[in-house]
Amino acid sequence: MYELDHIVHFVEKPERTLEEMKAYGFHAVQGGQHKQWGTYNTLSYFDLTYIEWIGIDNESQFEIAAKQPYTLHETYEKKGRENGFARMAIRTTTIEQDAKMFRDAGLHVKGPERFSRTRPDGSVVSWQLLHIGHPEQRFDFPFFIQWDVSSEERRAEYSALNIIAPHPKGNLNLTEVVYLVNRLDFIKQLQLLGNLHSEEQFDEQLNAVKYTLYLSNAKIVCYCAQGEGEVWDAILADGLGMHTVIFEGAFEEQTIICENATYVLK
Repeated sequence: MYELDHIVHFVEKPERTLEEMKAYGFHAVQGGQHKQWGTYNTLSYFDLTYIEWIGIDNESQFEIAAKQPYTLHETYEKKGRENGFARMAIRTTTIEQDAKMFRDAGLHVKGPERFSRTRPDGSVVSWQLLHIGHPEQRFDFPFFIQWDVSSEERRAEYSALNIIAPHPKGNLNLTEVVYLVNRLDFIKQLQLLGNLHSEEQFDEQLNAVKYTLYLSNAKIVCYCAQGEGEVWDAILADGLGMHTVIFEGAFEEQTIICENATYVLK
């Protein structure tokens, strides 16, 4: 079973973004350091799905990490280190089988590899990552994560630590991630391999195919242009990849632009 785990948003100063998003009504907390990547983060949880605001605190270490193919660090480097949404992580409990499945399907596979992060209190959080890709694609696939403890254990621990807590903005749930893509064949390959429910429609206003993948706790909506047009050209100016993150359960509708990333509250 695949679930949306988290969204990675590169920012200049994660601690500053934390305060900015708290001012908008989000509950947010300090994260910790990824010493092996030269990064650190702050976090905002919606049950076990979360937004990760990540920044660089060790330039030389990050440069090493950015050379690893299909990673979020490479994504950030390829985009000229332009802040904004970088990648999405999908939670799995079958990461070894997933790696074999993607490799057998002809995708490039890196991992699974084991990593960890040290919290401000000194405790360590650990997980495995699996990265996949294909040289012909112009946008980056989600990557896969498997935590070393169960969802039930994490939920209980994070609630006790006030990492998972109510949001002043409302009973927020992260329900949708919107992508702009140049082709749908790789997305459809993910759908088939993951045995995910999907839906395909045509959006006349955007002159684009709207292809939706349904995870167990959220949906991934991909728009693929079928020609040219002023509306699509304006949207595409932001580039291919993740475009918008949508929440439901807010007390009032609002669109928040934070360091080149768009959050829509409904």
